[in-house]
Amino acid sequence: MILKLFEYFARFPERAGVISAFANGKSDLPFYNELLGRVKMLPDNSLMPDIKHYVFGADMDTVKRRVDSVTGTYLFIDFGEIDSERNDKNSIQDSLRMAATIASKVSDVTDIVERAIISDITLTLINELRARIYTDSSRDKTPWLQELSFKHSITPFVVPELSSVGWSVVFTSEGSDILNLKSMIKSFTK
Repeated sequence: MILKLFEYFARFPERAGVISAFANGKSDLPFYNELLGRVKMLPDNSLMPDIKHYVFGADMDTVKRRVDSVTGTYLFIDFGEIDSERNDKNSIQDSLRMAATIASKVSDVTDIVERAIISDITLTLINELRARIYTDSSRDKTPWLQELSFKHSITPFVVPELSSVGWSVVFTSEGSDILNLKSMIKSFTK
């Protein structure tokens, strides 16, 4: 699920800004080199060319290092808790919380009017991203997006530690056994 998120959202920023997220350039970890190869094959024109960089992850220290290395506008994808519930019919219902943030780096001397302009620009961009996600969720080529809840929130993203101003949209992906727990259970009982 995490790599699906990574690859899906990698289509939105400039390709060079996504490739730069692969700071090591190669790895012995499974899928790293394959994922990098797929990112390099993305079209030159990104879906949202105003987004220059890509930040991905849930570890704030790693996210901070990445944000510190970029300038301008970036897309930050954060994933959170996974809740799972098994009901009396032995059905498993999972929900994964995730956030997509579009923010811009600001300096200490950025005044309130500049911050308001950045906030307005990034709000427009996050709304475009939201529209693209919902459009994709109705298409067969991205079935996991069909599990996104239509209930979500859009919140300001003002994080002094990241020197950033922008907006986040927080989604929940809800579905039956998203992580294929039943298949794992069956494999252990054979």
